[in-house]
Amino acid sequence: MFYYYIILFLIFGLIVGSFLSVVVSRLETGESIWKGRSKCTTCKKKIKSYDLVPLLSFMVLKGKCRYCEKKISAFYPLIEIATGVLFALLFYRFSDAFSGANVYLFFGLHILILASLIAVFFYDWFYYIIPDKVLIPVGGIVLVAAVINSLLSKLFQLDIFVYAPGILNLVLGLVIGGGFFLILVLVSREKWMGWGDVKLGAFLGLFLGYPLVLVALFFAFILGSLFSIILILLKKKSMKDLIPFGPFLVLGGLIALFVGKWVINWYLGI
Repeated sequence: MFYYYIILFLIFGLIVGSFLSVVVSRLETGESIWKGRSKCTTCKKKIKSYDLVPLLSFMVLKGKCRYCEKKISAFYPLIEIATGVLFALLFYRFSDAFSGANVYLFFGLHILILASLIAVFFYDWFYYIIPDKVLIPVGGIVLVAAVINSLLSKLFQLDIFVYAPGILNLVLGLVIGGGFFLILVLVSREKWMGWGDVKLGAFLGLFLGYPLVLVALFFAFILGSLFSIILILLKKKSMKDLIPFGPFLVLGGLIALFVGKWVINWYLGI
């Protein structure tokens, strides 16, 4: 039964990933993410429903449009696979940590969080912008959930932020995550970081809390630095070129969510 649920989460993630690909592509064009059929980016023909099956359609069509036979971007299967794998990992990591209503509340909220982080990752990677239309509404939902969780935890044994118990830890995480980047933005006059990084840092801190937000920041800067150094050594980028930091913040947040507890215990020698 355990692996049955993992497969269900994987399949559900593939479906959500397909939707996220629409979100990422249409946020840039300003199109509605709810209305209008998907189109081939080359020939502009509407894609039939049987060609929209997550991952499977890409494989059947061999990565090409049915009509013009131009290559379909690998972005689409990649975001579907990434979402499916992360949803499956979410269940694998936290399935034994909850019971009763906590199960539905935790997974419902964290599926939303993961989906928003995936959208932010790809959007910032492609367009160098962290989308407020994704981050702010989801951040508001997380904030409300954190407050409700704190107020009702003793009455109903709610604990949907089990990795950062207590509202104080979440508030502290928000202040550290957002405040750190706010200082960088003000000191550098937006040359080192942008306001989108401030918002994303605050968002990570809000749902990760303290001390996991520190793990997220640590890995974000390590991964971002390594990636930048590799690009410079390969002469793909220069010191003056911009590299989006949002994707590395997302990766740092995911690492903190899934293994941050063990990283902290290892560091403290526990």
